[in-house]
Amino acid sequence: SLSGSRQPLGPGGIFRGRAAHVWTEVGLTDRWTGILSGTVQSLRYHDAGYQSSAVAPGDLEAGLRRGLRVADSGWQVSAQMLLKAPAYSQRVEPRPGNGQADLEGSLLAGRSFPVASRWGFLSLEGGYRKRWGQPADQFRGEAAAGIHWNPRLTLTAQSFAIRRAGALPAVGGGRNPMIEPGFDLYKVQLSAVVRLTRSWSVQSGYGLDVAGRNVGRGRQWVVAAWKTF
Repeated sequence: SLSGSRQPLGPGGIFRGRAAHVWTEVGLTDRWTGILSGTVQSLRYHDAGYQSSAVAPGDLEAGLRRGLRVADSGWQVSAQMLLKAPAYSQRVEPRPGNGQADLEGSLLAGRSFPVASRWGFLSLEGGYRKRWGQPADQFRGEAAAGIHWNPRLTLTAQSFAIRRAGALPAVGGGRNPMIEPGFDLYKVQLSAVVRLTRSWSVQSGYGLDVAGRNVGRGRQWVVAAWKTF
C-alpha cells in the first residue's frame, strides 16, 4: 500500500509473470562497452471478478559504459548511461511496462580481494532514472558480494533498491502491480553460478521483495546462461 503495509491486489488477486531476458555487453575499446537488452514476457492476472493474460515483448534498453579507472588491482570504476523504451502496444493487458521512455545514468564500482584461501568480490552501483511520463523519477541502487568457492562455483548475494523521487501518486498502473508510476521497492537475491566451460556458465537464484510502497510484493526464481565471446 501507499503506507508500506501489505494489502491484497484484489479479492483473491494473483499476478504471475515469466520473462525471457537477453542482456548483451560488447567491449568496443579498452574503456568503452556497448549494452543491448530486451525481454519477452508472459503475464497473467486474475481475481474473483477479472482475469487477463498476455504474451508480448517488454522494454528495450541500449546504452554505453565508460571505464574511469581500470587499474590492474584495487577498485574499478565506471560510468554508465542506459536508454529504455517500450516495444509493445499500449493496448496490451496486462501491460509489460509503464509505457514510458527512461534515461538512467549510474556510477559503478567493484573490486576483488582474498578471503582466507579463496577470492571474493564486491560491486556497488548507484544511479538516477529520468522518466518521460507520469511521475516519478527514481533513485536506483544495487550491491553485490560473492565468493569464488572453487574454480567452477561462485556464490553471490545481491540487494536492489528503487526509491521514487517526490511524493507517492495514487495513480493505478493497470493489472501489472510492478509498473505503478511511483513506488519504492527493496529486494534481495541469492544465487549460485556454475562454470561449465571456459565460455559458458549457468546461474540459478531466488529473489524476495522485502519492503516497498505502491508496488506488488512477490518472489522470483532466476535461471540464466552466460556466454563470453
